[in-house]
Amino acid sequence: MKSIHLISTDWTRDDLVRETNRIFDVCDGCRRCFNLCPSFNTLLDRIDEYESDVSLLTAADYERVEKECYYCKLCYNHCPYTPPHDYQIDFPRLMAAWKKQRVKEQGASWRDRLLIKTDLIGKLGSLTASLTNRVLSTPWVRSLLEAIIGLHRDRRVLAFSRENFPAWWRKQGPALQPAVPKHKVVVFPSCLVNYQATDIGKATVQVLVKNNVEVVVPEGQRCCSMPSFDLGDTETMAQTATYHLRLFLPYLRQGYDLVVPTPSCSLMFKREYPYLVPTRDMALLAERTFDVCEYLMRLKKDGALSTEFRQTSQRIAYQVPCHLRDQNIGFKSKELMELTGARVEVIEKCSGHDGSWSAKVEFFDQSMKIAGKAVRAVSDCEPDLVASDCPLSALQLDQAGATPSKHGTRHPIQIVRDAYDLPS
Repeated sequence: MKSIHLISTDWTRDDLVRETNRIFDVCDGCRRCFNLCPSFNTLLDRIDEYESDVSLLTAADYERVEKECYYCKLCYNHCPYTPPHDYQIDFPRLMAAWKKQRVKEQGASWRDRLLIKTDLIGKLGSLTASLTNRVLSTPWVRSLLEAIIGLHRDRRVLAFSRENFPAWWRKQGPALQPAVPKHKVVVFPSCLVNYQATDIGKATVQVLVKNNVEVVVPEGQRCCSMPSFDLGDTETMAQTATYHLRLFLPYLRQGYDLVVPTPSCSLMFKREYPYLVPTRDMALLAERTFDVCEYLMRLKKDGALSTEFRQTSQRIAYQVPCHLRDQNIGFKSKELMELTGARVEVIEKCSGHDGSWSAKVEFFDQSMKIAGKAVRAVSDCEPDLVASDCPLSALQLDQAGATPSKHGTRHPIQIVRDAYDLPS
């Protein structure tokens, strides 16, 4: 067995163990990923204890390595043996296969099943925003949630918005459209933007319209299904991929591009959907999906980006989210912010948040330790402002003490919106 395909159903636990040992043996000889994440620290420590005999790894070893993987995907780009190399190593998807196997054998806790229902949580949280935000900031409630659900009492959470992004769009969107659009996009905001980090969605629309881009936000969008990786639930991911293809394909055929302001979601459309549903139409959807700053720099390349910025001399520490690095598009957000006159220092350190991984009581301390590396790198820059494309990375950086001022970590699109002197 050369490699495991996540959506196949014809592999057994023995197949998975053989494939895992093959990959772990290569990891032992390479060790380039020794300091990337807790999974590799645990794996290589265990291998050393067994004097490089991977056949001695136990079921508990496999499970700990898998549980400590939060699918940042940094190791994939770091690895010299990924496809098309003959070794065909894809460590992140191997870990997803183990999550799938663990849930098959042991089931999933109701906490883990609840945390991946981001659309439901977002809708309920937004409907009761004032009450929910107050409750989630109450120490005794958080202690109770830690005891009952296993959510760490100190884990900060993004506040829910009283007016969610879909509601704002229905009121404001049509009136914001450019008089003579020169380009047209369909926007996938994401769950976080829809219900919590709503200003990122507003800034995305404002900046696109400023650049004569017609914006459409179709109703009926769902969570991109990235959280389902926590359970290895490839069936749900494949169903979601097919659902979104049906939703967006008519727009693509009319010449629209798909723009996404959150890296984990754009990664799903670009990388994971074509893997889960390998069709020509899905490949087209992936090809026409752009991170918002990537899309704007594409306009710049075509001479279609407005550079009417209020120039600034701010020094910005820009943390590149792991899921944006995995897209191999370069530092488009950095380049865009530099057009405003800002001096931008790139921080290539993981924030350690993940979707729900850092909220779980058993991983919170590890997540904050990982975030500490990014905070130290930010501190070395002595910035006026901290930026990150991921709302959860921003939350993590703020909690870990990276923000040097009263302003929290901001999305690059918000910084660009402000540089255009557009209302926030």
